[in-house]
Amino acid sequence: MSDLDCVFGALKAAHRLDPVPSYRDRQDILTKMLGGLRRHESALLRALTQDLGKSEPEARLTEFFPIRKEIQYVRKHLSDWMRPDRRATPIQLLGTRSEILTQPKGVVLVIAPWNFPLLLTIKPLIAALAAGNRVVVKPPEHTPETSKVMAEWLRSSLPEDWVQVVLGGPADAAALTEMPFDHIFFTGGTETGRKVMRAAAEHLTPLTLEMGGKSPAIIDCTVPPAQVAKRLAWGKALNAGQVCIAPDYLLVEEGAVEPLVSALVSRWDQCFTSDVQSSEEYGRIVNDQQFQRLKDTLEDALDKGAKLIHGGKWDAKSRFMEPTILGEVTMDMRVMQEEVFGPLLPVLTWKDPSAVVDTIAQVKDQPLSMYVFSRDKQRRRQWMRGTRSGTVGVGETVVQIANPDLPFGGVQASGMGRSNGKAAFDAFSNKRSVMSKSWPVTAVPLSYPPFGPAKSALARWISRYL
Repeated sequence: MSDLDCVFGALKAAHRLDPVPSYRDRQDILTKMLGGLRRHESALLRALTQDLGKSEPEARLTEFFPIRKEIQYVRKHLSDWMRPDRRATPIQLLGTRSEILTQPKGVVLVIAPWNFPLLLTIKPLIAALAAGNRVVVKPPEHTPETSKVMAEWLRSSLPEDWVQVVLGGPADAAALTEMPFDHIFFTGGTETGRKVMRAAAEHLTPLTLEMGGKSPAIIDCTVPPAQVAKRLAWGKALNAGQVCIAPDYLLVEEGAVEPLVSALVSRWDQCFTSDVQSSEEYGRIVNDQQFQRLKDTLEDALDKGAKLIHGGKWDAKSRFMEPTILGEVTMDMRVMQEEVFGPLLPVLTWKDPSAVVDTIAQVKDQPLSMYVFSRDKQRRRQWMRGTRSGTVGVGETVVQIANPDLPFGGVQASGMGRSNGKAAFDAFSNKRSVMSKSWPVTAVPLSYPPFGPAKSALARWISRYL
C-alpha cells in the first residue's frame, strides 16, 4: 500500500467514525486554522516573495486579507447553512413532512494552483472543512517555499484525522485524482483540468473545476480613459499578469484606442516608475518554463506582424517581463489562441458594437470573466446577451471574486461548478432530501392497489383536476 493510499484510508476511517461533525467541531477547526495563519504569517510573506516576487502589501491584500474575511464570513453563517431546510408539502402528500439535510460528502481532494498559492489552496479548504469533510490538500509544486510553509501551518494547526497535506509533483497529483474521492476541487489550467476530469470519471467523482480562458475587456468612447486605465492597469499587472481573471485582451472602440493606451502607460509609470524592473511592487514570472512560454508568445506575435505599442522588455535571469501592449494582432497568433496568463496585453479595435460579440465568439474557449467599460446601457445589454462568461465586471476588474455572496466559476472550458462562500459550502455538501410521515393518516395509501371502482374514479379525478 502506497503512502497516498494510507493517507486516503486514514481519512476514510475518520469519516466513518464521525460522518457528520457537529457545528462546534467545525467552528473549532476554523478557529485553529485562523490561529495558525497568524503564527505563520511572517514565514508565508517571505515565501511568497521568494516564489513570486510578491511585495508584502500585495500579498497581504490579495492572499491574507481574503482568507481572513472568508473564515469570518463562513463562521458567521455556518449555523444557518447547516440548518435543515424545510420544504412545502403539496396537497397530495398531506400528512408528510419534507426537508433537506446538508451533510458532508466525505473525503475530498483540493488541488491548488501556483499563481495565488496561499489564497487558492486555503479558500476551498475552508469551505470543505466547514461542510464537515475530511480533506487531502495538494499545494502547488511550482511555489515550493510557500507550499512548504503552508504544509507546516496546516499540519501544526489542524488534526491529522481532518486534513492531510501532500507535497509532491505532477505524478502525485495524477495519482490522487485516480483515487475514489467523494469530491475533487481543482484550480489550474484547462489542459490539466481535462486530465483531472478523465481520471475522476473512472469513479464518477463529482468535480469543481476552476480553470482559465481568455477574458476580454470591452471599452468604448463613453468612459474617461484615465478612469478605465486605473482598473485595467491594476488588473493586468497584478501578480505580473498571472491571474486567471486578469483582462486577457482588450476590445476597444477605434476612437478610444490612443487615449486609452496613453493612460495605461501613464498609470503603469505611476505604479512602478518608468523602470518597472527596479520596482519592488511588481512581481516576477513563477518559473523558467512559464517565462519561456510568455517569451515565445511575444516573439510569435511580433514575427506574425503584431505591433509593439509599449513595453516588451524582459530578463530571463530574474524572470522579469514588463507589462506589454500589442496592437495589430490577429487570431492566428498564440497571444489570441491561448490564455496569456502573464503581462502581455493584445488590443483589438471595433467600430460596430455588434462586432464585439462576433470577435469574442471567434476566440477558442468561453471566458472565465468579462469586463465592460461603457456608459451606454443599450450596448451593455447587447454585449451581456450576446456573450457567455463565468463572471462579469462592469466598470471594475478582478474584484468580483472578492464578494463571498457572489458564486465564482467558469463556463465549459473555463470551469465547472461554483465556489465562494455558500456556493463553495454547497459544492462540498450532499443535499439529502428527507420525507417523513408526520400524521397517523396520510393520503399516500390512496395510491396502493387494489383499485376498485371508487379508488379508480378518485384517481381519474385527481389526475384531471387536482
